[in-house]
Amino acid sequence: MIAFLLFILLQVADSWTTVTALNMNGRELNPWLNYLFRKFGVIQTLMVLKGISIILAGLFLVDHWAMWFLISVYVLVVGHNVYQIRKA
Repeated sequence: MIAFLLFILLQVADSWTTVTALNMNGRELNPWLNYLFRKFGVIQTLMVLKGISIILAGLFLVDHWAMWFLISVYVLVVGHNVYQIRKA
């Protein structure tokens, strides 16, 4: 359960740091996300994708090693975003 709560917190942190970095004239490095951001908007895309990922993780990955892997990935992603924000 702790892993799932940490995953949700990291989803929120990723969304916030992504929006902040993009508002500071940063760019999205993932071409698929970049396309979706341009087509539907950054906040709308993030809300839908993060919502889906939280629901799927809650249904299938609670108390599973894959959840800890995803947490590790998102720690790196949020860390990269924070680095880019501080660098700007």
